[in-house]
Amino acid sequence: MKVLRINEFFKKVGQAQVKYRWALLAIMFCFTVFGLAGLHKLKIEDQQENWFSDKETLKIATDRYEEIFGNEDVITVLVKSKNVFDSDVLHMIEDLGNAMMETVPFAKDVMSLTEVSVCKGTEDGMEVVKPFEDGIPDTSTAEGKAKMQEIKKFLLSRNALKNKLVSEDGTETWVILSLYQYGEEDDEARTGMYHAGRAAHKLLDEERWQSDKWTLLRAGSPITECEEQDVMMKELSKSLCGGFLAMVICLILFVRSLRGLIVPLFSTVGGIALVFGFMAWLNISCDQNMMTIPILLGMALSVGYSIHYINSFKMHFRLTGKRTESVVKSVEETGWPLLFTAVTTIASLVSFAFVDIGPLKWLGLTASSTVFVVFLYVIVLIPVLLSFGKDKSPAQFEKDVKVLKSDLAFESFGKGVLAHSKKIMIACIIIIAAFIPGIPKMYITLDYIQMMGIKIPYIARIDQLQKSQLGSVYSYRLLIEYPEVDEFKKPERMLALEQLENTLAGLSLTRKCNGAAKVKSVLDIVKETHQMLNGDKEEFYVIPENQDELTEELFLYEITGGERLYDYLNEDYNTVHVDVDLSNYDGTQITSNIAQAVQSARKLFPDAKVNAIGTVAEFAEMNGKIVRGELKSFAGSFIMIAILLILAFSSVGTGFIGMIPNVSPVIVLAGIMGYFGFQLDMMTMTIIPMILGIAVDDTIHFTNHVKYFYELTGNYYDAIVRTYKEIGKSMCMTTVIICAMFIVYATSIMNTMHRTGILSIIGLSTALLADYLLTPVLIYITKPFGKAERKA
Repeated sequence: MKVLRINEFFKKVGQAQVKYRWALLAIMFCFTVFGLAGLHKLKIEDQQENWFSDKETLKIATDRYEEIFGNEDVITVLVKSKNVFDSDVLHMIEDLGNAMMETVPFAKDVMSLTEVSVCKGTEDGMEVVKPFEDGIPDTSTAEGKAKMQEIKKFLLSRNALKNKLVSEDGTETWVILSLYQYGEEDDEARTGMYHAGRAAHKLLDEERWQSDKWTLLRAGSPITECEEQDVMMKELSKSLCGGFLAMVICLILFVRSLRGLIVPLFSTVGGIALVFGFMAWLNISCDQNMMTIPILLGMALSVGYSIHYINSFKMHFRLTGKRTESVVKSVEETGWPLLFTAVTTIASLVSFAFVDIGPLKWLGLTASSTVFVVFLYVIVLIPVLLSFGKDKSPAQFEKDVKVLKSDLAFESFGKGVLAHSKKIMIACIIIIAAFIPGIPKMYITLDYIQMMGIKIPYIARIDQLQKSQLGSVYSYRLLIEYPEVDEFKKPERMLALEQLENTLAGLSLTRKCNGAAKVKSVLDIVKETHQMLNGDKEEFYVIPENQDELTEELFLYEITGGERLYDYLNEDYNTVHVDVDLSNYDGTQITSNIAQAVQSARKLFPDAKVNAIGTVAEFAEMNGKIVRGELKSFAGSFIMIAILLILAFSSVGTGFIGMIPNVSPVIVLAGIMGYFGFQLDMMTMTIIPMILGIAVDDTIHFTNHVKYFYELTGNYYDAIVRTYKEIGKSMCMTTVIICAMFIVYATSIMNTMHRTGILSIIGLSTALLADYLLTPVLIYITKPFGKAERKA
């Protein structure tokens, strides 16, 4: 494919743009207004529920759980005090529970020390009592203190409560608010959750809950989702404002003209507004966690494309002084490489659409659409708007001698690279090889605390809760469902459940509180009821061996006022769930623990459906998805870009030569992630395919210009040196601009955004070095466009 012939086509495009510039401006203005008009309808949401499709097993099992047991969400408050059985603390707990029931939307019931129902043996059998039903004893009196000690002893004698609802040393206890279902539709559920979370926040922020006697640590999905949304919106605003400021500063520094500043800004804002406005018109929601990536990428690439056009225009305008001619010449020389760089970047970003993770599909389609639209804005508006104005005499440009000096500096740099081409090649091979052993050290984690970082106040609070006796940020549950009713009225099923609990208690990550495993199921109620009906003797804290006896005791618990039976067992007695709290987050161990848990449950309940559900189960599944997604997106990007390079240069050899400088920064980046412990998560997994798509831009510009000048001169040395002189500076400028965008990420208090910023800057800088050093050396050594016709 002859570059001269392609450039001739783009020359005609440039001439048409100048001829019909007013019509083009009118069309672009209409599109921009259309986009801006839709922005007020744009929805920004956390799309975590789209991690899994409706057809996936985990999503089906979660929906089934909510259908049977109700809303999975709860609002929790961990109360820490020197003595939670102090009457002042208990009055606060009681008042807080009542206030939550009154003010929090969808409030269903409260579980706390003041509301808990407990089995108690009587002469006639048993009864279910609330220890504080007749009031809270005043611990400031000797009588009240003695009575409180009796209640404390009684409550801590119950295995279902000790180290689960209240710590054995009496310093921690839970207040747990369960919620009704928000609604059947996803939008209703999201809105309901945020309403509940906001109301709980407002309540807990009131001064009456603040005291030196206690500390309250709030948690639960409605609480943390609201806090995460607030943090993400703040970071979103900061990133967009910072990115826009960085873009303006870079344009001022590099372009140094009012027209050169305003034109790219209008192209950038118009292009991004059109994409997101169109999404709003189509009622497509934005993912709050991923939204900044396509916007910052659109800003960076829009300015980068503009820089190439403007620098080319300025160079020819300095030489000729003829504005229209210079505009056409800039389109002729830069139109094809810019089109090709846009296509390869889009191809790289589209690869995310093939990843089986909803937010990444959204990112792939949105980012590729943004790149496409800002490219259209740039190729239409920049030449058109630059064409307005008067011609100048070349003598008027003598003050631009500094610009010429920078071009000559890059020319000298190119000569130095070619003079030491073999040494540079050997050094590059050694450096790249040194990073390869770091690649297997890369690890995946979706640890919420690590991803967000304890610089964020609510994450610091959650971290504190995780380190407490009772608190646990990470948990999963096993859902066990038989097709036939009354299966769990059979003692053998309960005994199997007990065996499963013992297995779960022995897994490496299962949390222990004062030696007791944090595994909860209906067994505590079954055993306590049997114990109460047998004189409250410890040896009767077992499962009844007779089915009639078990059925009768469960019925007796229910009719005597027991309220907790159906928290873990459905009314048809064919479905139970077992909840497991975890001591910490370890992606590999969690996946192994859950696999062992499910395997054990299926072995013990061979005729039942067994599934692991909950946030940690989702994270465990996501570990595998991230690995598969990273491989898919990288492989997809690599293959599509390689094919495009081969087609563009009509040569398999040239295509693969073009890929070497672009795979090199990927190897370096992956090695750095492995050596320095940068985790792979939902954000950082986007970096490698994205860097590959962006890095190839400079490779295309460089290779295309070398081929063009080779066709003119027939000499590789001259062609490469001239390429350094004409676009070396532009390559540096565009990389600096894109890095400036990611510096905004690097300043974030969120760990995952900070890491994404740092790694992106490293990757882009490495890619630029590869294009300055590897690309010209490879072309000079391999001579992919044919043998040199004339020697330098």
